[in-house]
Amino acid sequence: MALTTLKEDLLAEFREERTMINDQIEILDPLATSLRKPAAIRLLSSSTLAITEYICYFTCIGGVAFMAFMHMIYPFSLLSDIFYNSLLRNNIGTPNLIYLTIAVYGLVGIGILLSFCIGRLAREIRLKNEILNQAGKDIKTIVGQHLERKAALDTVEQRHMLGFSGINQIPSTPKIPVSDLVNAGFVEGISKRA
Repeated sequence: MALTTLKEDLLAEFREERTMINDQIEILDPLATSLRKPAAIRLLSSSTLAITEYICYFTCIGGVAFMAFMHMIYPFSLLSDIFYNSLLRNNIGTPNLIYLTIAVYGLVGIGILLSFCIGRLAREIRLKNEILNQAGKDIKTIVGQHLERKAALDTVEQRHMLGFSGINQIPSTPKIPVSDLVNAGFVEGISKRA
């Protein structure tokens, strides 16, 4: 393996850094754009989700209170009236009346559980949106830093004409010491006199 000079290593590293930055900008810029939404839509969405979450939680609390006082509320109080009226209870059948009461309480319980689940899901969506919004901001910051670094690398390339964009550096002519220069007129004059 041939040893390379520091200049060659730095130029290779410079090329690789430019390639890496360009690749990362191509990946991150569309991602940041898709993650970021206008502030008004995000605010409306976040507030709607928060309102939905709190309404679902209040519905759960109201549902539990409703289950506790269901025997006092008119349409449902008929179940307890029928249950404690022996004539009606015998006509309908005690097991059927018990199953009906359990089914009504079960439907209310399922409604409470579903309301709680919807509230939790709204909360999770709201928190996930906040995380995605923050990720969009962070990615935009990273893209901005990459663009600044890319501009600095472009400035270095233009200043030193490194030849990465098709412009080659003009090779410098080797310096020859003055004592090694031959004066053509002097040499010709000596050969004519001789």
